[in-house]
Formats: sequence, structure tokens, C-alpha cells
Amino acid sequence: MKKLLNCVTVLLVFMFFVLPVPIFAQEGSNSVTMEEVVVTATKIPTPTEKVGSSTTVITAKDIEAKGYTTVKEVLKGTPGLDVVSSGGPGQMTSVFLRGANSYHTLVLIDGIKVNDPTGMNRGFNYANLTVDNIERIEILRGPQSTLYGADAMGGVINIITKKGEDKPKFYMGSEGGSYKTWKEFAGASMGSERFNASLSLSHNSSDGFSAFDDGKEDDKWENTAGSIRIGFNLSEDTDLNFTTRFYKGRTHLDYSSEDVEDYHVEEQNAFYRFQAHTTLLDDLWEHTLTYGYNNYSRDYHNDPALWTGIHDYGYDGKKHEISWQNNFYLHETNTLTLGLEYEKEEMDDHEDLDESAYTNSFFVHDQVKLGGFSFTTIGMRYDDHEEAGSKTTFRITQAFLLKDLGTKFKGSYGTGFRAPSLNELYYVNPWGGSGGNPDLDPEKSKGWDIGVEQSLFNNWINIGITYFYNAFDDLIVWDNGYNNVDEAKTKGVESFIKITPFDDLSLKLNYTYTDTEDNDGKRLLRRPLNKVGFNTCYRFLKRGTANFDVLYVGERDDSYWDSMTFTTKDVVLDDYILVNLSGSFDISKYLQIFARIENLFGEKYNEAYGYGTPASSVYGGLKVTF
Repeated sequence: MKKLLNCVTVLLVFMFFVLPVPIFAQEGSNSVTMEEVVVTATKIPTPTEKVGSSTTVITAKDIEAKGYTTVKEVLKGTPGLDVVSSGGPGQMTSVFLRGANSYHTLVLIDGIKVNDPTGMNRGFNYANLTVDNIERIEILRGPQSTLYGADAMGGVINIITKKGEDKPKFYMGSEGGSYKTWKEFAGASMGSERFNASLSLSHNSSDGFSAFDDGKEDDKWENTAGSIRIGFNLSEDTDLNFTTRFYKGRTHLDYSSEDVEDYHVEEQNAFYRFQAHTTLLDDLWEHTLTYGYNNYSRDYHNDPALWTGIHDYGYDGKKHEISWQNNFYLHETNTLTLGLEYEKEEMDDHEDLDESAYTNSFFVHDQVKLGGFSFTTIGMRYDDHEEAGSKTTFRITQAFLLKDLGTKFKGSYGTGFRAPSLNELYYVNPWGGSGGNPDLDPEKSKGWDIGVEQSLFNNWINIGITYFYNAFDDLIVWDNGYNNVDEAKTKGVESFIKITPFDDLSLKLNYTYTDTEDNDGKRLLRRPLNKVGFNTCYRFLKRGTANFDVLYVGERDDSYWDSMTFTTKDVVLDDYILVNLSGSFDISKYLQIFARIENLFGEKYNEAYGYGTPASSVYGGLKVTF
């Protein structure tokens, strides 16, 4: 708590005493605010101010200003969201949204589900997801199964790829820094009335540091990633789009209790999306047909866990998704969306498990706008899972916008579910005894939130606060085999203040309070009660950018396996403060230099018990555009 108070004091002093100097110098400037649009909340581009759901949009400019390599680094500091890595670069990384389990957050790339069907809980590992060719990241909080089905019990994170625009552009560059880290990257984009394309390719390598907190040997990471998006406008009413994103990574691993040499995992993932979009009846009927395919592969080598008798093992997974979305623009006040979806996931563990399961879904979603101040959405979805049976979910949101006062009231209530993963359904216990359970029920959730946002002084200042509550039932845990035995509750407050005194300066401060409880009355692991994020970005001389980040994470409960007593022991992780700096400068229209310092003051901390984190580190490079 002392670190939290110190952090808030420093930030308030910085915001209200240091920054007024450049603010007053620019007193006569007029800031023009572009209307922010979000797609994920309704599956139709909608101005954020007219959305009742709690959302956060991270733009390409935000990503570039921070200078990070991976999405997990960009997400840190986001209100209501916690990022936990089991070590350094390439190590397993989870995201907890509003205190929900990490696998309760559905991850999308251009609207296609990419959670890993080979994972124990069908969770998503953010470790190898780089920021290359990303236009924006949309984060949607609360149960979202009505539009997105299984795995969206806690929320949705949608990664949206850049669309090529204007005349052909090419870029290439390189970056180096601490831990013998190197990155090489290149890309191109173009767009015309009939055709658009963007692509990127990058290679990252690092000697890293020991994933085991007290380890001596470095755990190396290597990653090659690529992204392509191509679009064809066949006519004013019809277009075709293709997107692919892939990565191939190799990461050396440790246990949380010891160094392990030569133990490593090789991972590959390829994602493809084909989409046809057209409008009919003078734009009154818009429909989109989409096919998505994901191919996953994880191979572990030289695991010294001798008691299993297995040193090398692996998992292969596939996911097919077909969706047909129809938007009916019935009136300027009403838009009705109907959708059909089919999804099939497959998993092969190279040993005993080779299974698949499919889900058929139908959803209806209605948007109603009244008088320019009331915006309502209501939706329902029916999912039929091959093994877990059927489930119906619904969601309603409401936003009241009082433009003359700069005030927005918002709220939502919804239900969610998660179908059992293939591992939970069919796992074969190598020691005999219980394992997977084909009779598992889907996990269920319900959640609501209510909040208010206020803009002041012609959008010079924006503030907001939201209260949220979520309840989770029939959670699947290992209890002499997989069974529906757990439940949990999360509640808390998300708040923010954003100050934009002029176009080239922005300051953002957010605070999240998250209270969690399992069915035994204990706090959920690795979720902090208090979290503070601060960011300021200053663009100067029309050629440079300076970015300053502060992140405070409060104490968290965690646990570990004690191999001496063969029991699980509880532990409390200390709170910590991280300070990061980054900047870039355009030497010419063709050449840019950039640099960043992470963990400026060398804070010693843990995100997960027993796993290491980076010390103070420095990175820098250059980018050529032509």
C-alpha cells in the first residue's frame, strides 16, 4: 500500500505541477478530436460514445509510441486487465480480464477465434504474438457469449490487422538491446479503389534470462512472425478479403523451482481468414460470409520430468470456423443482425488423445437508437456443442448520451458460457485412474456493470468510472479427474482520467480495484486488488515522440508445489512499480531512430511465483521507409 500511495503522489505532482508549463504555452491551440469507432462490441462499426459496453481501444499510434515488440507488453497498464508471464521472452503468458480466469477471455484476430484447442483449458498464450501489422486492439469487458459464443465469459480481445492505403510504401529496420536481443523487420502496403494489401515480416531473438527466478542459465527465445492482408473491391457493393498471420517460435524453459538446461518448446501457429462481403437492396441488407482456419503445433523436447517416462511430447490442433452474418438496416433507428456459425476443433497429443468436437450456433442482435441520446442493444444466442449439449445466452446494454453536458451513462447485463475443452473431455491419465470427463457441463457466468463518463472543457479532460460484478458457476477443475465443482465471484471498480490539453500531448491515468473470491472464500491467484497505470505521450517538432509509462501492481496471492512435502503452499507476491521510457525521432522522411528503457529503476519483482522478470534494460534501432 505504501508503494501505491507513493506512485499516486508522484503521478499527481507530475500531472498538475510539471505539465502545466507546456500546457499554458499552448493555451491558444484548438484540439480536434476524431470520433473513435469500435467494431467488436456489436460486430458493426459503431462510435464508442454510443456503446453501452465497457471498451478500450489501443491504436497503431499508441503501439508505435510505446515501442514494444509483443502484444502482451502493450496490454499491460490497460484498465481491468492483468498480464502474467512465467518468465522472460517467449514464456507462457496469460491475461486476466476483470479477475476472470485467463481462458475466459476470447482472443480474435480480425474477428476469427484463435484460442488454442490443444491447451488444457483452450486458453491463449500471448508469448509469441507480435505487434507487426496491427492497426488496433479492441478490448471488450464482461460476458460476451451472445455475439461470440464459448470462451467469452470474461470478455474479448480483438486484434485487427492494418489495411493497405494510398501509394506503395515499404519499410525495413532493425533493433538491438539488452540480453543480446535483436529484431529485424520489414513490410509493405498499398491501396487503391480496387485493391489493397499490407504485409509484414519480423524475426526476434534473445538470449533472455533464466525463467527460474534464482536461475543461472539463460533461457533463449527465437521467433519469426508474418502477417498478410489483401482485399479486392469487385464493385461498390462487393469485396473479398484474405488475412493470414503466422509465427514460429522456440523458447527454452525452466520449472518454477529449478534451472533446466536444454528443455525447450517449439511452437507454430498459422491463421487464415477468407471473407466475402456484399450489400443488397440499396444497402438495406448487408451480409458477410467468413471462413477461418487455425493450425497449431507445440513440441516439447528434453523435459527432465523422469517420473513421467516421457522426455519429448507434443500437441497438434486445428480449428475450422464458418460464419454467415446478416445486418438488416430496417430504419435509421434500428439495425438487426442475424448470424449462423459452425465451429470444429481438433486435437492430437501424439499419444492417446486424438479427438474433435463441433458447435453449431445461431444469434440475433438488435441495435435501437432513439432521439440521438439513447442507444440500446439486446441479443440472444443458442449454441449446441457436440458433447456438452446446448446453451442459451443473452446480453443487453444501454447508453444514454447527453452531448450538451458531455455526459454518458452506460450499463450492461449478460450471461456467458465456456464449453469444455477437448483435453477436459477426453484426457487420458498416463498413471491410470480418472482423466477426462465427457459428461462435463459448460461453465457459466453472469455479469453486469454500470458507469458514467464525463468530458470537460471541450474534451480537454475526460473522466470515467465503472462498477462491475461477475459470478462464475460450474467451473471445471481437476478433482480426481475433471469435474464441475468450482465457483467464483469478481467485483470492482475501473476508473480513468484523460487530459488532452493540445493535439500533441496526452496524459492518461487509470485505477482498477478488483476483489475476487473462490468458493472457499479465498482470493483468486495472481489478481491484484489494486492496480494503477499512467501514460503520457508528447509529440514534438512534428518529428519526435516521447512516451512515459508507470505501472503499479499491488500484492497478489499465489501458490506453488512443494516437492519436499508434496503439498501446495500459499504465498503472497509483493507489489511493484515499473517505469518505462520510449521515444522516436524522424531524422528525415525516410529515416527514423527509436529507443526505449524498460524497468528504468531496476525494480525486483515477480509476476508469477518462482519465475524471473527482466532487470533494467535498454533497446534501440532504426527504421527506413521508402
